[in-house]
Amino acid sequence: MNYFLPSFFLVGLLLAVFYDTWLIAIGVGGLALLAYYSVKLLLPGSDTYQYIVSLVFGIFMAQFIYQMHGLFEMHFIAFIGSAILITYQNWKLQIPLALLVIVHHATFGYLQYIGYDKVYFTQLDYMTLQTFIIHGTLATVVFFIGGLWAWQLRRLNERQIELTYEMGRFQEEQLQQKALLRSNEELKKTNKELDGFVYSVSHDLRAPLSSMLGIVGLCEMGSPDAFMQKNITLLKSSIKKLDGFIIDILDYSRNSRLEIKRQEIHFNDLLTDISNNLKFMGADDQRKVDIRVAVRNGVAFHSDQSRLSIIFNNLVSNSIRYQNPEVPDPFVEICVEVSETAADILVRDNGIGIDKENHEKVFNMFYRVSNKSIGSGLGLYIVKEAVEKLNGAIKLKSQPGKGTEFSIRLPNLAN
Repeated sequence: MNYFLPSFFLVGLLLAVFYDTWLIAIGVGGLALLAYYSVKLLLPGSDTYQYIVSLVFGIFMAQFIYQMHGLFEMHFIAFIGSAILITYQNWKLQIPLALLVIVHHATFGYLQYIGYDKVYFTQLDYMTLQTFIIHGTLATVVFFIGGLWAWQLRRLNERQIELTYEMGRFQEEQLQQKALLRSNEELKKTNKELDGFVYSVSHDLRAPLSSMLGIVGLCEMGSPDAFMQKNITLLKSSIKKLDGFIIDILDYSRNSRLEIKRQEIHFNDLLTDISNNLKFMGADDQRKVDIRVAVRNGVAFHSDQSRLSIIFNNLVSNSIRYQNPEVPDPFVEICVEVSETAADILVRDNGIGIDKENHEKVFNMFYRVSNKSIGSGLGLYIVKEAVEKLNGAIKLKSQPGKGTEFSIRLPNLAN
């Protein structure tokens, strides 16, 4: 448009050379250009200048008609402007041009009809009403077609943009699917490698540790002196600690990778096995902790037995490790109440307890209250992860010197 409008102005100057209409060429044409550039400069973010362009085309049409003393062919300037306006893809731009053409024709035609000299509207004596109506109708049809094409072009471009966007989105989805397939293959490969690692840890590491414990037991049977007995005890404690750490890593690996396996849970049998396995746990100088079990199970409960074993083993073993030496009867109490929708589990002890400031931290990976803490720092983290895998929730209540209580609610996966 910055080329078209100055070209129209130059055409006006060229006509002025032949028809001596310099005032009209410079005055009207200059004001038209000034209006266009002023609006475009003052309203840079608006499309108002496009409507000014529409009016300017009509003004140039009227200017050229006047300069050429009513030459009828100069009406085509308006039609050329209508065609150029299509490039804006806005059918409404045809309206200002159409209105200006009709008002111009009506006003100047009437002035010529009543006898004004030098109106220069048409080279005929005057335009009849019938001729005016036909001319106005045909001009309106041209403007209507220009508006229709502008609307169709806009719709076509919008549809093209939509199709381009859809194609881009489709290609992006295809790339994402390919990347996901690659990720799945890599994940399967990683899981396979982890399975191999877990097998290796289970057989290649724990088996030698068991052998070492056996050898240490044989050494103890030989009635060693006090110095040797002290070192044997330290060695035995270190082996058990390392074995416990390996078990924690295995539990973490299984819990994070394996899918939930729904099984009917018999809490009495499960807790009896855990109690039998843990009743001799602890250092030689520690007292035996009384493990008390109470189960109220009126309906069938389904969950993942492996993860439940992990939860109970870690909580009960923690109660044994952190028993309070100042109480006469250390115990850990396990209460289970099963309903059709959930199992409410309570594990309570009278151990040393946990400071309130550490209640949230104890569930963090590798968190240990102090360097003197026993264990790997993975136990409660694994418990929380296993509970969340089963879509359950766990809460902690504890006070130093008064014991610890874990309350767990697990959904019944029977359905």
